[in-house]
Amino acid sequence: MKTWTEAVGDETQEACPCCSRPVFEGEGVLMSERGELAAYAYRWPEGHEGRFSVALSPIDEQGHFYAGLATLTCRNDGEQLIYVVLEPDASPWGDSKVMGKVLSRQELLHDGAIPDLFELVDAITAGEERISSRIMAS
Repeated sequence: MKTWTEAVGDETQEACPCCSRPVFEGEGVLMSERGELAAYAYRWPEGHEGRFSVALSPIDEQGHFYAGLATLTCRNDGEQLIYVVLEPDASPWGDSKVMGKVLSRQELLHDGAIPDLFELVDAITAGEERISSRIMAS
């Protein structure tokens, strides 16, 4: 299935509380021929060498968020991206009235709340130019 991303709004920037370097944030929607697949957000802290965070919430065919919010930290080790699912208390994002609660590692990895989680994250990191350009540069 062919997928692409559509940015929602402009990328924003704030200072990292630990190193004062910029943290870039953006949002978007992962799309396919059938419509919206997932809404996502990312945080790219410039001072943390190839590490960034992604949050996503899948969207069903009727346009509803159905599973909750998955949050991951990502690291570029030079050859591949390594994803770690975050627990809700470690997430840079909180529960959302629209997208649902931040899901736990148990819910995501063992209970299968979002069965295609890693395929969605791969499609987002590859398709979102604001992320992929930074990955290629790191």
